[in-house]
Amino acid sequence: MGLLSLITLLFCVAKSFSNISKMAGLFGIIGIATFILWLLFYNGVQGGRTIFALSMSLRFINLLLVGLFLLSITSLEEFSSGLMLLGMPYPVAFAFSLSFRLVVVFVATGFTIVEAQKVRGNNVQEGSIIKRIRAYAPLLVPLILNAVKKAETLTLALESKGFSPQNKISIKGRFKMRLIDWTVLAFCLGALVFMGVMVFHAHYA
Repeated sequence: MGLLSLITLLFCVAKSFSNISKMAGLFGIIGIATFILWLLFYNGVQGGRTIFALSMSLRFINLLLVGLFLLSITSLEEFSSGLMLLGMPYPVAFAFSLSFRLVVVFVATGFTIVEAQKVRGNNVQEGSIIKRIRAYAPLLVPLILNAVKKAETLTLALESKGFSPQNKISIKGRFKMRLIDWTVLAFCLGALVFMGVMVFHAHYA
């Protein structure tokens, strides 16, 4: 709970708390499903099983929140530049950043297709769960075809601008470490060491 409170505080400081509210429903479903699965399949004492399932569910939620926080405060350009500064080849860093952009595009396209299917009488939000799953099946074909079309358009656009993965891209000197950066890095390393010591103490004490 302490880590969850700290992550929530970081969202408030970064003025990105609205992103949590947008994903609260999905994270809630994931947390409940994780709790139930650990409660059913964990072989332990009855009282300890509930506490363990709750702790594992909170850990998974914290992991998702940390990923969401990273995406909330980091632009795609900064993410790609960070990968390159870590030594990752430019084509790989570009592919990562492009995948994030395409996810947003595909989600928006999916919503558009859903609205178009509603007009045609295929409402995917009505009926039982089985009926909803079957209603989503007709959406796959236009979504896949639209993805292929966007990929072809993107390829032509990159070629027309002379883009090539073999181009040498240098970003040295564009970013500099400041005092706040070193402070946050030292804090993260200290927290990592502290958690490692606590885990070691819990297992071998």
